[in-house]
Amino acid sequence: MKDHVHERIGFREIDEHGNAVQAVSPHVPETAGPERKRFPVNPFIIALWVLDAGLAWFGMWALTAAMSAVAGPIPVQSAESAQLNFMIFSNAPYALLGSILITAALLLWHAVQWQKKWPTR
Repeated sequence: MKDHVHERIGFREIDEHGNAVQAVSPHVPETAGPERKRFPVNPFIIALWVLDAGLAWFGMWALTAAMSAVAGPIPVQSAESAQLNFMIFSNAPYALLGSILITAALLLWHAVQWQKKWPTR
């Protein structure tokens, strides 16, 4: 039976809420949904660049603030600010090291992505 009435007969399924699901015909391939939009850039890489800039800024600020406190005239400081300066000064090199390592890793990642896009001949 090849008429228009019998070709529309198909199995109907319902989902767990009792709503009808679109009929599936074995002779007609299922249409693909709309193409997913892709970001032109990776948002995680952008977040890493922002983190890298923040670490570099913090490291440089901490070093200059601690060095200006040490090299400047001796102001009357409370014990809390001296302890805070010590903690900031002792963590600044690690922030700068982390910034340098993240920058190197991101540049390596960009180089690999560029190699994939523009292979050598």
